[in-house]
Amino acid sequence: MLFPCDVNSASSQQLLDDLRHLSSAVFSGRKTNTSGAELSALYLKDRFELLGYSSELQTFNYQSSLFSRSTGNNVIATLTSKNSTSSTVVITAHYDHLGKKGTQFYPGANDNASGVSALLYLAKRLKINTPTFNIIFVATDAEENGLHGSKYFVSQLPTGTVLFNINLDMLAVSARSKTLYAFTLPKLKKTIESQLATISSNDLRVRVSSSSKHMNRLLRVDKIDWRKASDHYSFAKAGIPYVYFGMGDDPHHHKKTDTFANIDQDLYVKSVIYIERFIRQFDFSQL
Repeated sequence: MLFPCDVNSASSQQLLDDLRHLSSAVFSGRKTNTSGAELSALYLKDRFELLGYSSELQTFNYQSSLFSRSTGNNVIATLTSKNSTSSTVVITAHYDHLGKKGTQFYPGANDNASGVSALLYLAKRLKINTPTFNIIFVATDAEENGLHGSKYFVSQLPTGTVLFNINLDMLAVSARSKTLYAFTLPKLKKTIESQLATISSNDLRVRVSSSSKHMNRLLRVDKIDWRKASDHYSFAKAGIPYVYFGMGDDPHHHKKTDTFANIDQDLYVKSVIYIERFIRQFDFSQL
């Protein structure tokens, strides 16, 4: 059962409210190791707990420059299936962004308030008719300056406990093509394509790729190494298969114009609903 959610539902409105709030001046651009990032982590922890989860901050330190170290905080919540010994899927989205420059801040609405707001949406929705696998929701920190939060999270995992990673990054591009991209490993491309093909969507085109060269050609952008472009790379290096969902290139990327006003709200909601449906019906035994 897919439990479809209307784009005008309360859950969809909360999704947009979280995105609007996280990209507001309250969090000053959410740069790692600043008060804005600390406020963001506490906001996410509180939101998970309001959804009925026991949430935790996973604090880590990393080398931020030649002579200094910085501190980050991942925010973690776990949804346990009826069979607690089932396989585990980790859903990630980074909440950090670029912070402030002078008196102005970089809102980071698409990058990546969109992904972490989707994470909260999924945490709420997937509690309804919980899937047969365990899910760990991780809002990662320090992605922008080296994937440090996901690297640390993966380093703390007992070997062999995680079956799959679903990474959400930049889901709210205002795109004329109305295309959601799924980037995965070459060996999983056909599996992902076949399972996505079972999910109907009249308003959204979905393209699967396993090659950076192919992705760059589809998006007509300069050379981007999509395998290393976001937190899924930390899982890939540990031998954990992944799929990364995003809406592709954004003209507002890492600019002060990456604001809530510059997203396509309807397309964003439909993309997140589509990802929920993918998670619910995916046959992880084919991995």
